[in-house]
Amino acid sequence: MKNMLKPILTSFFSLSLVALISGQEKKDTLKIETPKVKEFKIFNKKATIGALLVGDYANSLTKEVDMNGKHNPSGANNGFYLVYFRVNGKFAINDQLSAQILVNFADFKSDPKNKVLEIAALKWTPSTYFNLQVGQFRPYFGLEDMFPAEILKSYTWSNQYSLLGKSNWESFQIGAAVSGSLIKKKIPLRYYYTFYNGNGKNQLQDNDNSKNHAIRLEYDILPKLQIGINEALTKVEGQNADMFGADITFNTKLSKLWNAGFNSEFKYGTNISAFSAATLAGKTISNYKMTGFYIIPFISRTINENNKSFIEFTCRYEYLEDVNKNGNIGRFYTPMLSYVIGDDYTSKVSLVGVISDYSKDIINTNQYSSSLLLLQYQIRF
Repeated sequence: MKNMLKPILTSFFSLSLVALISGQEKKDTLKIETPKVKEFKIFNKKATIGALLVGDYANSLTKEVDMNGKHNPSGANNGFYLVYFRVNGKFAINDQLSAQILVNFADFKSDPKNKVLEIAALKWTPSTYFNLQVGQFRPYFGLEDMFPAEILKSYTWSNQYSLLGKSNWESFQIGAAVSGSLIKKKIPLRYYYTFYNGNGKNQLQDNDNSKNHAIRLEYDILPKLQIGINEALTKVEGQNADMFGADITFNTKLSKLWNAGFNSEFKYGTNISAFSAATLAGKTISNYKMTGFYIIPFISRTINENNKSFIEFTCRYEYLEDVNKNGNIGRFYTPMLSYVIGDDYTSKVSLVGVISDYSKDIINTNQYSSSLLLLQYQIRF
């Protein structure tokens, strides 16, 4: 593991240095946006409703692997799949107090228990320095927690994110968070602290007395280069569990029509789901560590400036070891070519390759080496 971790971290920070050198060619100044002074009103009700539809057509190129990438000799190797039909509602009472609800109606196609409702949160924003959020939402603990699914640079979340979701470090949780920005003080720093149950979404109550504590700091080295540091702690069956993360994003405009950059993230810590599932007597939580790393370089070219259409190519490489030393190492390669309309990804059609390479193929599971070809469509309104 140490032999694998060293080149990963070396690659991670080498990319940071390359981005930094490239960014120095541009004017190294922080853009300070002076917010407009708003007159506070006790009641200024506003409501906005949005929706997202995402679906796939998947075709497995590997024998005895179904359209979902699972080893399943009797399963269908191709077909259509509805990923999201999300409806998002935002309701503001005034400039400081608002609520958000997010539901995914696509979850009704299977057992909807503990699904469907994703976000139900109240937010108070008295200033840029301090915001408070309570309810059900995604805790601020990583790069993928900072933006919604529709603007992902790949066709879906990383395998790392899914694994941490199973351990309740990430994905939708119930709790509270405080956050703020020091940009107005000419300090390019944002902070996030989340205090949450850590037992998943839509639960009636917590399943133990321990809570998860997660902190995230974001620092803008340059206007187009950002680094993030994450740390989370909790207790499981009386033993200490933790998770560390670091990430970097870089974007640059190569010319009037061309843009490029990359997103990258590293995580190391306790695989709580594996520890909880283990039946060994006297098991030690320190033996259930996982390591994940991914990088997504991307390049895009504007096609039509009027409708903001562009072509984008991305290719995510990911390394994931679910349990260090005794687990299953997975390497994933995900090239994706997309035609997009709208700079906020209002509509998108993507051709995606999904290549999974495991050190050990486990039958009747998704941990099985395979190749899939996907056609994905997306529309927001």
